[in-house]
Amino acid sequence: MIEIKKSVCVWCKAECGVLVEVEDGYLKSVYPDPDWARAVYPKTIACPRLKAAKEYFYHPSRLNYPLKRDGERGSGKWVCISWEQALDEIASRTKALTEHYGSETIAWARGTGYRTDPYALARFFRTLGTTNMCTQGQICYLPRAKMADVLSGYFPHYSVRNETRCVVVIGTEPLVSRPITAAQIRNARAHGAKLIVIDPRRTPIAEEADLWLQLRPGTDAALLLGMLYVIISQELFNKEFVDKWCYGFNELKERVTEYPLERVAEITGVATELIASAAKLYATTSPACFVEGLGIEHNPNVAPALQARWALAALTSNIDIRGGDEQVGPHPQILTDSELEPKISFTPQQIEKQIGTSRFKLLSRRTLELINPHAVRVWGKPFAPHAAAHAPSVYRAMLSGEPYPVRALFCFAANPLITQANPKLVAKAIQSLDLVVVADIFPTPTTALADYVLPAASWLECPILWDFSGHSQYMAAGEAALPTFIQGEYEHKTDYDIYRELAMRLGKGQYWPWPNLEAYYDAQIKPLGLTHHEYVYQRRCELKSDSYRKYEEKGFATPTGKVELYSTVLEKLGYDPLPFYTEPPETIVSAPGLAQEYPFTLINGGRIREFFHSEWRQIDSVRQLHPNPKVQIHPITASKLRIGEGDWVWIETLRGRIKEQAEISDRVQPQVIHAEHGWWYPELPESQPPQQRVWESNVNVLLDDNPDVCNPVTGGWPLRTALCKLYKATSNDIGID
Repeated sequence: MIEIKKSVCVWCKAECGVLVEVEDGYLKSVYPDPDWARAVYPKTIACPRLKAAKEYFYHPSRLNYPLKRDGERGSGKWVCISWEQALDEIASRTKALTEHYGSETIAWARGTGYRTDPYALARFFRTLGTTNMCTQGQICYLPRAKMADVLSGYFPHYSVRNETRCVVVIGTEPLVSRPITAAQIRNARAHGAKLIVIDPRRTPIAEEADLWLQLRPGTDAALLLGMLYVIISQELFNKEFVDKWCYGFNELKERVTEYPLERVAEITGVATELIASAAKLYATTSPACFVEGLGIEHNPNVAPALQARWALAALTSNIDIRGGDEQVGPHPQILTDSELEPKISFTPQQIEKQIGTSRFKLLSRRTLELINPHAVRVWGKPFAPHAAAHAPSVYRAMLSGEPYPVRALFCFAANPLITQANPKLVAKAIQSLDLVVVADIFPTPTTALADYVLPAASWLECPILWDFSGHSQYMAAGEAALPTFIQGEYEHKTDYDIYRELAMRLGKGQYWPWPNLEAYYDAQIKPLGLTHHEYVYQRRCELKSDSYRKYEEKGFATPTGKVELYSTVLEKLGYDPLPFYTEPPETIVSAPGLAQEYPFTLINGGRIREFFHSEWRQIDSVRQLHPNPKVQIHPITASKLRIGEGDWVWIETLRGRIKEQAEISDRVQPQVIHAEHGWWYPELPESQPPQQRVWESNVNVLLDDNPDVCNPVTGGWPLRTALCKLYKATSNDIGID
């Protein structure tokens, strides 16, 4: 029997509505849901990943049964065991470690997006009593979300409408990374919107822009301060809104006098006329909105850059208006995990033990304490409890035992040996542990170091309730399309089932009354009077709110009730309450001596349409589209170094070197190169030396995550300002055909 199931694809951050064709429990195809296309979610085309869904799901290397290590870590020797044995042994070893060291000895790493339900995941580790969550959060999403919460009372997470008249894209390429947002931008453009793109690379979206500002990598904060200088000095701001709804205007006005256009142009490399034109276009074209991405979070000035970004939105009164930076707020009738009974939370003592947040405070519980009363006043509920440990500090604690022993790692849908900066230190740290548990869909370099590998269900096997951790404009839902278990073929489990069954074995079953993930979602949406299944078929995807200027009734969800140009929260945390610019620690300006040997600026992280971070490289039909890692090199640079198109080249920093294939392109400046991230070689066996399989093309080998160079507010490590040198590889180098 053929059935058509409604789901939401979460193979990337686009979250596209799809239909899944299933015959007698087996996948036939996946394709875009035509009913998903609407004004708020424009129609997009099927991507290479969606077209390869069947190949992915039934891939011969997929993890289908639990595995237990049967040899030295990294030897590739495993024994297949039952789920009962795996969960019994993991629970027993976890209990022994927590009784000996305390629950804080457990660290947990989670991957990006909805590879795993974030609320259920957090509930499980609250069940264990450990706050040491290691994610890419410090360099992905959390700084944007939390700074928006702190400064304006809510993160809009993109709100491009047909009515939008100006879009500022900074540090992202939505044509690749967010096709729905790209479609929204193009719809707005068709209705007359102007487009400003701020990016060191001439990306495809930059080629469509009315104004493209090609700044020097890492200077975003200075550029945005220059735009503020123009808007304030030329009185292009909305005086009525500023007087009534902005806090700290006079202090900001004084601060921006330090950033006249001549200084900003010298810092950024962008002409004064272009900066002024961008500022005037943005200030005089309303409604306007920002679409910011990881590029802004990957540079050392992320916190002040985000302060300046929100100051621009506030001065021009583009906050909570249709087509501007809309603030829909959390869904008033859908419960977060922290609102569900039975409640479970960390004790104050355990919160104090979270590694790194006493130093990098934005993502700490202290910040939530300062802003949640105001979130409740305005939105009726607190902000999502994003309080991540500082990942580089946690991995160092594994090795040093300071501030206390961290002896176990649970890794869910994460691959830190590829995705974390300084991965050789990460590998050494994981090798030192007493217990490593990894749940994933495919073998990865990280599963190779595990004691237990658990075969996780994909989104095709899971119900979905998606709201981007409370910040999305929409609430979307999908049903589980495929079974997690087929006798003799595979035995997958949803992450929720893994958490719950481990919690039951650890004597914490009272916190897990819902027998499965769908029942958990039923509890979350109970105030709507619908089950999750009914929501899928009756509502599917709906806007949370369609009202604007809600601040006129209750103010903004900040301590002052206004948009804080001068942040009282940052001030209380001990940081500068105003935006500023500081030269990153390793650039041609701050380290001129080093630049003599390493003359190029390395940026990385630009999205690749075929892949998502470290995923998909084992899927043949997708890999054939992009078989090798590419480094973009300007023609002038390539000519000087005698590098031709397709040549393998070494990229070297103070931390190490990697090899990628040259793509000669004037999309980058002569002094800048762009290397692809997420690369490893799954086609090589686990027994292959890691320098070839794991380190050879992994750009994170080149990057520094020392806490001393991390952003002092967010804890993010610098990914786009490293100094490097470049030289052609020889035929004797490893991996050259």
